[in-house]
Amino acid sequence: MGFLVKYIVVFLTSLVASLLLVPLVKRMAPALGLVDEPDERRIHKVPIPRCGGIAVFVATHLALLVIFFGPWRNLAGATQLKDWGLILLGSFLLLLVGLFDDRFDMRAWFKLLGQLGIALLMFFGGFTVETFLNVDLPYVVNLGITLFWFVLLINAFNLIDGMDGACAGLGMIASAGLAGMLLSLHQPTDALVLVALVGACLGFLRYNFNPASVFLGDCGSMFIGFMLAAVSLKADVKESMIVALIVPLLAVGVPVFDVMMAVWRRMARKLVSMINKDGRATKVFGPDLDHIHHKLMRSGMTQRKAAIALYGAAIFFCVVAIGAALMTSNRMALLMIGMIVVLHVVVRQVAQVELWTTTQVVLQGVKRPRNLVGLLVAFGWDIGSLMLATYFVFGVVLGRAFSLLHLAVCIMIPFATIYFYNIYKTVWTRSRVSQLVALVLQLMAGEALAGVALLWVADLAAMELVLAVSLHALVAGIGIVGVRAGLRAVRDLNAWLRCSAVAEGDANTLILGAGENAILFLRQSSFADQQKAPRRIVGLIDDNPALYHKVVYGYPVLGNFDELERVIEEQGVKELVFTHYYSDELRDRILALQPKYNLLVRDFVFALIDLDRRGVGRGVVKPYSINDLDTQNLYARAKKFDTSGPEVETAEAELRSVGVLD
Repeated sequence: MGFLVKYIVVFLTSLVASLLLVPLVKRMAPALGLVDEPDERRIHKVPIPRCGGIAVFVATHLALLVIFFGPWRNLAGATQLKDWGLILLGSFLLLLVGLFDDRFDMRAWFKLLGQLGIALLMFFGGFTVETFLNVDLPYVVNLGITLFWFVLLINAFNLIDGMDGACAGLGMIASAGLAGMLLSLHQPTDALVLVALVGACLGFLRYNFNPASVFLGDCGSMFIGFMLAAVSLKADVKESMIVALIVPLLAVGVPVFDVMMAVWRRMARKLVSMINKDGRATKVFGPDLDHIHHKLMRSGMTQRKAAIALYGAAIFFCVVAIGAALMTSNRMALLMIGMIVVLHVVVRQVAQVELWTTTQVVLQGVKRPRNLVGLLVAFGWDIGSLMLATYFVFGVVLGRAFSLLHLAVCIMIPFATIYFYNIYKTVWTRSRVSQLVALVLQLMAGEALAGVALLWVADLAAMELVLAVSLHALVAGIGIVGVRAGLRAVRDLNAWLRCSAVAEGDANTLILGAGENAILFLRQSSFADQQKAPRRIVGLIDDNPALYHKVVYGYPVLGNFDELERVIEEQGVKELVFTHYYSDELRDRILALQPKYNLLVRDFVFALIDLDRRGVGRGVVKPYSINDLDTQNLYARAKKFDTSGPEVETAEAELRSVGVLD
């Protein structure tokens, strides 16, 4: 029982102090000009004080006084009195930076310089990554990683502070998780510092959980990140380097994941803007509305539900972190596999905006005109892939020395083989699967020829030769074929992610038909003009029972035509797109729903038109459809789908120009 007393006393000290101090700083806020006014980026609708970080700062350090001057002084642990003095100084300076930003809204670069200066102070005070990992690092590397760690955590909690209870709750959970990990490693002083922060955050959360009456402000959110960064660098994990790195990252996993997504997203948008030269470059340190909490709320969650979802994710990561600290190294592989699975699910669910932006970067990049520089980059990539494969096979797997002759055989022969296949004349974003298969076969032929040459230049046994050629083909294929397949996959992914890149005012669109023409329409949604179209594709309708409730080109088949009205109502559909020529009876039935649901109905069925020698259309011979479509049906469709006068006149003029109408 005596073991728990100090933790209870420290926790209650910071908790009570926070509960008493928050109302006081709330009353001070208007006089200090520390009030958060609502705007288009804010969730709240009324002015709210944003100086709660002062109360959290004071409450935490009052509890630390109890730790370092109480009856249980000289506890075991890395954080001692002199370290607390440096933490107090650094956090006080950061508090001033945050207050200045809350009051005057300083530029992001100035705030970053302040954070770096304080991180530099902590580095010279002994809070370094080198000490944390217990390894010797080059001075510049040690300095760079330490500064990055402080800036990462400070800004992670600063950026997540955009919703009631988000930052304080996640800070409390992360502190509790790290404290539990440190307790398991018998470091009570370090754990007590975090227990003090837990109590301060919990007391503040009493006033900050939705509906919030006070905000942390930058002064509070940056303070929480700073405390976690400083104490985590003092932790002694006593395990392998991989465990030492993973444990603190997991404990602060949700805010760190959010800040990484934010930087990724903004840099990609800035790059797309620079490529397009449209003058709409996004500031990497500027605000946006795509943080995790914004996405959760757009999915239909209330602020409370979104906050609880974030808490649940943070608790999960903290439990994994504590388990990693207690785990033997031979179980780390299972932990890593589990984390990869979890991250895959998380990325699919909450990072679709970032994936969409990244596909834009790739597609905009490959759209640039091909020139000598692009060709040299492609040459360099392929030769580099072959060199890496050669080093892996001979240097790592076989443990053999290899000469320039080996390199020449293993690089030049496969490279020459794929070169004469015209690999560098193919636009791989628009390639067929058969072209990729042919490239694989061509590369395998080159590897087989290289294997024959190795019989003369390398002293390898038969099994070693087979292993060498197989592994060389595999590693080189990942680099050469995999990247080109990836470019094609990015294009398909871009079209599929278009349904997730939703903007306010986008119409929910339902595709009628799930055949080849529907796939063609969905592929075209990755084109520049389609990306700007104000639509969000919710799924497809088709009468083929084999497709019922399946997924076609990344979109669900939501039902058949008998269920069309139900789907329209459930999905809030505002636009229907025909991608197949259906009977007039079915079309009439669907068009009858237009006034009832205020639908916009469009057609995407192509017709094949003959041209005379002058390049002028002479009439519709056969539509691009399974069913034949005569002239009267084509004109009737134009009149059905465009009921207003100007649209019908335009359709008539176009039909006359190709000889369909007299």
